[in-house]
Amino acid sequence: MNKSVKKILVFLLLLIPGIIFASTDDSNFPLPVAIFMEAFVSIHMSLGVLKPLSEIISKENSKKTFWILFAIRAGILLFFDFFITTSIAMVDFFAVFIGAIVVNAIKSAKMFKNGNEVNQNIYAKIPGQTPISKPNGVSGIELKCAKCGGVLQVTDKFCGACGAPFDGNNVVVTSSPGVVIPPVAKQRVLYSSFDSMYNLPEDKLVETFIEKEMQKAGINTNSSLVPSDVLKRKNLLNIIFAVLVLVFVTAIFFHFPLFTYVIGLIILIIFFIVKNRFNLMKYLVKQVKSRPGEKISNIVMNAKNTFVENNTKKSFLAYLAVAVVLPLVVFATPKIIYEKVDGGYGVRYYIYGVLNMTSVKIPEKYNNENVVTLRGNTFSNMPLLKTVELPNTIKEIRGQAFLNCYSLESVKMPGNLEYLGGGAFYNTKSLKTVELPSTLTYLGGEAFYGSGIEHITLPESLTEIRGDTFEYCTNLTSIVIPDNVTRIGGHAFYGDTKLSSVKISPNSKLIEIGSSAFRQCSSLYSIQIPSGTSVNSRAFKESPTNVERYGSSHYSY
Repeated sequence: MNKSVKKILVFLLLLIPGIIFASTDDSNFPLPVAIFMEAFVSIHMSLGVLKPLSEIISKENSKKTFWILFAIRAGILLFFDFFITTSIAMVDFFAVFIGAIVVNAIKSAKMFKNGNEVNQNIYAKIPGQTPISKPNGVSGIELKCAKCGGVLQVTDKFCGACGAPFDGNNVVVTSSPGVVIPPVAKQRVLYSSFDSMYNLPEDKLVETFIEKEMQKAGINTNSSLVPSDVLKRKNLLNIIFAVLVLVFVTAIFFHFPLFTYVIGLIILIIFFIVKNRFNLMKYLVKQVKSRPGEKISNIVMNAKNTFVENNTKKSFLAYLAVAVVLPLVVFATPKIIYEKVDGGYGVRYYIYGVLNMTSVKIPEKYNNENVVTLRGNTFSNMPLLKTVELPNTIKEIRGQAFLNCYSLESVKMPGNLEYLGGGAFYNTKSLKTVELPSTLTYLGGEAFYGSGIEHITLPESLTEIRGDTFEYCTNLTSIVIPDNVTRIGGHAFYGDTKLSSVKISPNSKLIEIGSSAFRQCSSLYSIQIPSGTSVNSRAFKESPTNVERYGSSHYSY
């Protein structure tokens, strides 16, 4: 196994803690959101982590190594997204920051070490490894490159003509006709004997040489002129940034969870900072490193000859305007996305409109067929939505349909509704009343979790109040349990601090009251239940409730 493969395996081992964390996280993201995040992060992961890491692992085959790492990352993300947990997207997001810090720290340390090694070995030798220096006051003596014959100075590190290293195996001492080389005492020329700039790390040393050549060429580092190939890259980055802004603004109308926009905004800010970090000096340093055999003066002059006016600011503003205005025009009015289902059409998703963000009215028909269902998350995470009117043709409202609609005040429920999914009105803080139709047979768990419900009438057709259905409904004051309800699930009314009246008739078919069903109901002082009802020992924990069975004396839980 070669060293590159070993380093890749070590890198993969470092991912194991994050992968374990993701696999144990229960708060999964929807798959489209996870893939959207991972695609967003890919640019920064590639530039900030994978590319420098590939150069550290294998400088000669960095491109191949990069694509191997890229493929490994993509494979891990997709595997976790589809088979384990989409929370791997959040791990991937934080891995960008941690990876960039670690990889760049390793790279900087390596460059500093190389710079010191170069500085500690700047002295010239004649063939045979005898250290030499040019005698003071002696003219007609020259040091030449044994490879190409180019003239060398004692302070050179490389031959300026062919790029060969300046060492004892590549130096020839010559003299003009009639000039006798006097005997010279053996002497080592230390790095401290030269200009202090040779004490600098390699990158700083290169920058110093470039600065001198730029001064000779009359180039101002603060000029608005840039090389033509840099201008193309800046324009490309501006277009990419505009596309990201377009995606971000468009996503607002699709009312994703808040954290999605926070992450998107952070990515936009980072990308904006990175794309504006162009520096002429950094560009020239990169050019010098990529062409070590070429004179710095030639590289600087070649760059100067390609200078063009930097007009990217104007084009950037134009791209940005299009990216912002286009979604506003497309989504000026709300959009409804339908999907074909048994019996007609279902509302798959409702998209915000600029001109109407507070009210919704769903039509009875689409393509001349009835609208019969609201799919999950149809209106979720719409904090400005206040009123909703649903047609009587709708028979199902799936889970989390109105999740986190904090401003929702009223919903005209369908008269033929049969199914209300779990978490349908989760965290609807402003919702005070809901009329459930007599046709309702299924009420999902967490249906009104954390809502502002004060009064609600449950239909006689209901047979079960599932766990967490009215948990933390702190404004709920009273409830009548229909006679056909056979079970009140765990945590059904947990934390309903204002609940003072729970009416269960002697004719009730109630069989079971689950764990913590009425826990922390601090205003519920008494309740009457059928004699045959099974009550969990924790059902009324931390509540001051006296439980009385019909036909027998009362007792407390």
